[in-house]
Amino acid sequence: MQMIRKLKFNQQLVYAKTLGILLASKVREEWYKGRSLPDRLIPVPLHPLRMRERGFNQAVEIGRHAARELGLSMDSHSVTRIKATQAQSGLSRAARQRNLQGAFACHTRFDGLSVAILDDVVTTGQTVAELSKILQQQGAANIDIWCCARA
Repeated sequence: MQMIRKLKFNQQLVYAKTLGILLASKVREEWYKGRSLPDRLIPVPLHPLRMRERGFNQAVEIGRHAARELGLSMDSHSVTRIKATQAQSGLSRAARQRNLQGAFACHTRFDGLSVAILDDVVTTGQTVAELSKILQQQGAANIDIWCCARA
């Protein structure tokens, strides 16, 4: 978690490469051993206000390195965060769910494709659940969740 905090809040982007390579290793050697990788990797998008604040999207930065290591296509443009949500940390499960309702929009069809959503940290799973609903509506056949840490 310390690497993730330094990446997100201290802009130490070197940790994105480390986390991406470690994630790719776990994916290749354990999670997908003997089965096909997804067709696309989709990092959880940040709202434009948060993006301006932070200057980068940590999920995109981690995903860039993981996708390169795995030879995957990363799609960081088809899904957008259209609602400026409150930071999830410190919110209850119910508050997180309310906070994220209607937070995402998808501009691409994913008919029949297998996708993996990438987030840096999954706590209650509300973010990836809301994003999964949108991807299902857009035809994704299979949705996996990748994260660097569980809180």
